Amino acid sequence: MTVLRADVSDKHGFGIGLSGGAGATVSLRLPGHPMSEPDERLGRLLWNITSLAGLLCDAPITMISQLQGEFDCSERGALTMTAAVALDSGVDHRRQWWRFAGQSSVVCSTADFSLCETAVTTPDRITEIGDLRLDSRCADLAMLKTVPEARFYAAIPLSDQHGELIGTLCVLDRVPRRLTSHQRDGLRLLAQQFMEQLEMHRDMQQLQRQTLTDALTGVGNRRGFDRRLHEEWSRHIRSGAALSLLMIDVDKFKQYNDVYGHPAGDVILNLLCELLRMPLRASDFVARYGGDEFSIILPNTPQAGAQLVVDRIQTMLTTAQWPNCMVTVSVGIATLEPEEACDFATLLARADQAMYLCKRSRREADKRD
Repeated sequence: MTVLRADVSDKHGFGIGLSGGAGATVSLRLPGHPMSEPDERLGRLLWNITSLAGLLCDAPITMISQLQGEFDCSERGALTMTAAVALDSGVDHRRQWWRFAGQSSVVCSTADFSLCETAVTTPDRITEIGDLRLDSRCADLAMLKTVPEARFYAAIPLSDQHGELIGTLCVLDRVPRRLTSHQRDGLRLLAQQFMEQLEMHRDMQQLQRQTLTDALTGVGNRRGFDRRLHEEWSRHIRSGAALSLLMIDVDKFKQYNDVYGHPAGDVILNLLCELLRMPLRASDFVARYGGDEFSIILPNTPQAGAQLVVDRIQTMLTTAQWPNCMVTVSVGIATLEPEEACDFATLLARADQAMYLCKRSRREADKRD
């Protein structure tokens, strides 16, 4: 039995072991240190897999091609992987991650997917082309213009636990050749473990999202709000763009609960969150700050823009079909203008104070009426 073994250490000194061959297994241990950016975690995973594939097959060029689904960053960088393809979105999510011998990182591109698309039509086997220049299928291959030194190509389809094809793991060489049977076995095992790692990261990210989400309303919770506000404040400091914050309190919510009951109050909070989301952009963030208080973070938004959002929210609340009785809210606005020096705690205090002033004004108006 032939055993291929390699030990790779990343820049942090974490080792990754690989062994393979007939009757053997390929083991992959990703670095266990925490990463601040999930896209860095994805990059590290792609780097590890392409490094191991190159060592396993003795190939100087390795590549992962994403053809369907997603294993990228969403939710502001959260690593996810889904099998579904948004065919009607008009957006091409296909990407490739390349790594060349001696390269310290992977490079993302959208060079050419024709070979990989051919490879996924045979999901049960590895596609091999011994010499790209002699194969008629590769006569007009755009990849040969991007990587003219490539001669040999082999790819194995990547599929998730439901059997949905996501993309391919590929190895390329500068000379014509064939993989050995042991290398093919190792490549299959490596592809399997790559998908297992993606599944694991997806599950971990799902758990992380749950810790940042309010269980009742589905918007961000206080922890998620604190994290996001700190991120946007840091971005404001770097870019100098305006940053606005809304603090929202449901008027007379305690009385509503006393009269109609807490389950009815929960219904109101859910309806309110649906309305709060409607005028927001994808970059905005709504969270349940606590009890009947909510907050909305508006990046790159000056005072006038924040007021426009508040006006739209108030209009929607007025025209909404509420059960039992009309629901109103008090809203406070605070804005960090471009290049204004202020920490995020001060911004939060300003918005909170503005909200209480609004609430007091409403109470005084009610007394006069």
